[in-house]
Amino acid sequence: MAASAVLLSTVTLNGYAATATFDPSAGVVDLPVVEVLSGGSSAFYSAQLQLSGNELQLVSASPISATTGQRNVFDSDTGAVHVASVGVGADEYYAKLKLVPGSNPLRFEVDQLANNAFQRCPDFAQPGATSNSCVLSGTITTNATLTKDIVWVLDGPVYVGGDNTQSATLTINPGTRIIGVGGQGDQAAYLWIRRGSKIMAEGTPDNPIVMTGPSEASAGEWGGLLISGNAPVNGCNEGVPVCEVPFEAVVSEFYGGNNPTDNSGVLKYTQIRFAGSAVRQDEELNGLTLNGVGSGTVIDYVQVHEGLDDGIEVFGGTVQMKHLVLTNIQDDSLDWTNGWQGRAQFILIKQTAAIGDRGIEADNNEKNQDSSPRAQPILSNITIIGRAGDTATQGILLRRGTGANFFNTVVTGSPACLMIDSASTFENAGSPGSLTGELTMVNSFVQCASNYKDGTDATFTVADWFTSQSGNKAEDPLLSGYLPATGSPLILGGAAVPDSFFTVVDYVGAFKDANDNWTEEWTFPFN
Repeated sequence: MAASAVLLSTVTLNGYAATATFDPSAGVVDLPVVEVLSGGSSAFYSAQLQLSGNELQLVSASPISATTGQRNVFDSDTGAVHVASVGVGADEYYAKLKLVPGSNPLRFEVDQLANNAFQRCPDFAQPGATSNSCVLSGTITTNATLTKDIVWVLDGPVYVGGDNTQSATLTINPGTRIIGVGGQGDQAAYLWIRRGSKIMAEGTPDNPIVMTGPSEASAGEWGGLLISGNAPVNGCNEGVPVCEVPFEAVVSEFYGGNNPTDNSGVLKYTQIRFAGSAVRQDEELNGLTLNGVGSGTVIDYVQVHEGLDDGIEVFGGTVQMKHLVLTNIQDDSLDWTNGWQGRAQFILIKQTAAIGDRGIEADNNEKNQDSSPRAQPILSNITIIGRAGDTATQGILLRRGTGANFFNTVVTGSPACLMIDSASTFENAGSPGSLTGELTMVNSFVQCASNYKDGTDATFTVADWFTSQSGNKAEDPLLSGYLPATGSPLILGGAAVPDSFFTVVDYVGAFKDANDNWTEEWTFPFN
């Protein structure tokens, strides 16, 4: 670390469009453009860092206008400054600076320097068939870093760590590309973070991480990303002190535990494209599968595009997520079961016209619908752009005993916007005018061919359930594509969620207005 700091003192920092220079006489690093990411918003600064021993200290920061293109990025979630390119003589490196906790004025340590030009494959990988490629296979049991100078190829299933043993951390740098190649069913290429291990995938708006298939021509070219954690799940027999269950598609892999704040790492500014694999009937690999993942995990700014099965499927746990973009998913865009009790805010679900099941499909547990802990996530600021046609279904289906608390949600375009099904789901909800609080929806809008559909064993109508709750409206939300148009009732139709995880907003849907398109720059094109 000390050597890295000294190295930085003798070089010119070159962040492509955002260059930075070092003045050796003053010991000052000048960063003309730094984007500071914080709480879903960003601000831009021109900053200077002073070299002091092994550290770099912030000595000035002046606000500047927003800038596109390559730039330096400070992510307050992870306390890291990402510099895309650092010139060291004739070579260029990616540099990562880590904030020293509690420092005032702010100080940073040099956490990583990685050459931006291909050197060789590291010890945990094998040379690939094409230039600048390295192959990952089997199980990784030591800490490893995937850098953007290499095209990383997944050859069949790749696991990080054992199951709560031989734990490892997989770090993925901004701009890194991972390609899953070959295999079918449970032998498809996929990346699986096991219980006790972590993924630290820290992309940036200008350099998102990409996980995709070899040809990017159709859904199902590889198996996707799976993360297993130690947070509580349901599905065990009564009396089992710690519930641990096998994953439905790969039954040798277990998830769940008794740690609701379990931390499986970070997934930010990441695209997961053309994934999914059918293993057995109704048992598939998804774009992103979250098995018993805990609330200590950070998931923010993640896109799943062209998934063969579900976009994101959550199997229990307490995981919390923000800024999700689920596009052209062939089955359900967001699916949960096994007692998910997490949080999610700012979700865009946009279906393609040709194929796709539900925007949201929600279960507590298929085999024991009253299994505990009962699923009851809190969700806010969802925009669902459904599809029509003979094979289309519902925007949101709530069934098999699930609970949920929806805020500030808009559903359009599907044959039916909302459906509640199964006796256990109705019983858990209570009745209009006397709801239990376990299944609610407020400050929300629906506009579909049929806004409501009553499922089996209904004890009340979905229409009465929806209209009896505050702020709900069945009217045109006035969308322009997926963004609110001028004069849209969504713009001031929302309310704050009484939970500290949620950003305070006063609007309905995933976007405040036509100028609040947070999908820009970091996502794969989906319009």
